[in-house]
Amino acid sequence: MNARPESAAVPGTSDFDASRRQFLKTSGGLVLGFSLFGPLAAMAEQPATRIPASPSGAAQAFPAVDPARLDAWLAIHPDNTATLFTGKVEQGNGSPNALAQIAAEELDFPFDRLYVVMGTTTSTVDQGPTYGSMAVRYAGPQIRHAAAAGRQVLLSMASKRLRVPVEQLTVRDGVVSVGGDSGHGDKSRSITYGELVDGKRLDMTIGATGKTFDMKVAPDARPKDPSKYTIVGTSVPRKDIPGKVTGEFTYVHDVKVPNMLHGRVVRPYGIGSDLLEVDESGLRDIPGFVAVVRQRNFLGVVAETEWGAIKAAEKLGSKRVRKGPADGQAKWSDWRGLPAADALWDTLRHASGKDTTVAKRGNVDAALRGAAKTLKATYCTPFETHGSIGPELAIADVGKGYAKFWAGTQMPHQARRDMAELLDLPVENVVVNWVEASGQYGRNGLEPVMADAAIMSRAVGRPVRVQWMRWDSHGWDPKEPPIVQDLEGALDHAGNVVAWRHHMWVPTYSDTRLLASELIGKPVGQIHLGDAAIQYEYEFDHADVVSHGEGRVGLITSWMRAPGQFETTYAMEAFVDELAAAARQDPLAFRLKYLKEPRAIAVLKAAARQYGWESRPAFRGKQSGRLATGRGIAWVNRDGSRVATIADVVVDRDTGGIRVKRVVVAHDCGLVVSPDGLRNQIEGNIIQSISRTLHEEIAFDRAHVTSRDWASYPILRFNEIPDSIEMVFVNDSAEYPSNGGGEPSTCPTAAVISNAVYDATGIRLRQKPFRPERVKAALAHA
Repeated sequence: MNARPESAAVPGTSDFDASRRQFLKTSGGLVLGFSLFGPLAAMAEQPATRIPASPSGAAQAFPAVDPARLDAWLAIHPDNTATLFTGKVEQGNGSPNALAQIAAEELDFPFDRLYVVMGTTTSTVDQGPTYGSMAVRYAGPQIRHAAAAGRQVLLSMASKRLRVPVEQLTVRDGVVSVGGDSGHGDKSRSITYGELVDGKRLDMTIGATGKTFDMKVAPDARPKDPSKYTIVGTSVPRKDIPGKVTGEFTYVHDVKVPNMLHGRVVRPYGIGSDLLEVDESGLRDIPGFVAVVRQRNFLGVVAETEWGAIKAAEKLGSKRVRKGPADGQAKWSDWRGLPAADALWDTLRHASGKDTTVAKRGNVDAALRGAAKTLKATYCTPFETHGSIGPELAIADVGKGYAKFWAGTQMPHQARRDMAELLDLPVENVVVNWVEASGQYGRNGLEPVMADAAIMSRAVGRPVRVQWMRWDSHGWDPKEPPIVQDLEGALDHAGNVVAWRHHMWVPTYSDTRLLASELIGKPVGQIHLGDAAIQYEYEFDHADVVSHGEGRVGLITSWMRAPGQFETTYAMEAFVDELAAAARQDPLAFRLKYLKEPRAIAVLKAAARQYGWESRPAFRGKQSGRLATGRGIAWVNRDGSRVATIADVVVDRDTGGIRVKRVVVAHDCGLVVSPDGLRNQIEGNIIQSISRTLHEEIAFDRAHVTSRDWASYPILRFNEIPDSIEMVFVNDSAEYPSNGGGEPSTCPTAAVISNAVYDATGIRLRQKPFRPERVKAALAHA
């Protein structure tokens, strides 16, 4: 068993149930616990888990934190440690480090003495959800300005205390000195931030306008000249890693609250089935059984123990494999509303309701008619699940006039609003305590499970912990939607591209509906109808690029890493390779010929230099023996971050297996705050996107998802990880503002592997995933 720190148990005493200002007053006991322990224990701590389970007496209102106040962002403590408050959260990508580096840099404060409180709605500003590679890009400038304003305030305080003008003061490691005195000499000429603040709040106005991503903070602050950075741009140790390695770290799965019960959801056979009846006989015989919670089509069970909840759910029929709506003691109506698997692509073509033109240039039809050579291809990408290793979990405590949650959601402030709507409560009476969960890399079930827990807690009047089973997560989390794409291109006699047509049919991938809310007849959340994420930058004379969006195909869908653009980059960059091969031209030179944007050209050339690219057309020719090797190249512009990837693959012609051996990534996201953090991001992107390319695909019948375990939904294994992942950073300079690193390097991978397989074998793989049986079939028809 993993040992848990004391913070895993949430105190029930009412003196922690305070407003944010009381929270800051008691920070010596709450946040400064870090400084009271040895380094390992300190790094394992999660202050957010110390928020209490429920208020005593009447419900208490917790208004939104005011971003115009300095203490909304920073607290300085008497022992000269500091806390940064941010509405962003950690999903395994190290964003707390980068944001803390930005704050420490502007404060001239030691990074190892600055800690971060994330996400909890009573303590942090709503800076918008943590997704889309936008934490550093948008929250970074907000924190930079708030910290710069804090430094100005502290210098002003020091000026009065030391009785010298601000201009004569310097700061180093949180110590303000007169004329550069480090404090080792005359103590009267230096003072620490902690001594200046003396346990008080930084209760002053710094100003803020706008909301979430568009918020501008402390407009009058003067951030540091980037040429003087000493912390930003360096790799600093992550404070969470030691606790995670030793098992001492507190995840949301470790949190316990007083008087807590355990719940499980009972799933229907068909996604749209109606609950007809529930036979509760025998449930009372299960040790610890408490109640069945039924509200319209929502069905759950609650018990004193987790095992009791699991056994009760199984008795009602929530099993991994079920034969039909009559199985188990809960009876459901029949439902067969999903498309047949072999009709999925046609269903997509007929489901879309909105056309968005991405690019329109020249006359494609006329250019096609006059071309020397034309090519057509259809690329298909399937439903995928998030496959979070740690199952989704939330704890809800719903009482009279209030609700509190402990959850790993990537959008705690939005979840607060959603839970308030679900429970008919004022938003200020709902608190979301964020505690880190298993990384989701997209919107998995961490918000839907909050609704499950809320409904059960309200029904039984006690806190309820709901943890999804593996078949819940694989079967019922929102899915990355399938996309079908038709491409057509043409070449003249000299091998120049004269026509390009790219049409894609994209179901919505921004569906924020909460399943449990729909089951009880009170839908919460929206379908944000959007188009495929695609960045078209090739300078073809005749081009027609259209996204056919807004379709729905029976499953709740939501974004995964690089939503939509992982799929559209695959089709676009693979088809560019098809044109290059048809023209018998080197695929790198072919791309460069049609690109004008300097940063795009720079990443492709940087990747080629690092790889040692030798110019030649793709398909290196027939190779003897069982194994064939090849190389592939592709690039992307993901929301301002440019990435070029080159990979070597080995194809086993007998088994159809593909092994990615070497990957080279050139990455341009502007100024890199944490080089080691970005390297970790890129490695994670490459490994996960290889898994999505080679293995991952949701299977379903007309009623429900059938791939509900790791055997039917395999992911990449350790022995399949590339031997090397090499990186080169391009335009890593303050001249270029920091863009995202959490998603962009995901996008080229499927195209790179597809192109490398063609180079090795001469076959084109136009449907993901590239499982061995699909590769063998393509080889057989080559």
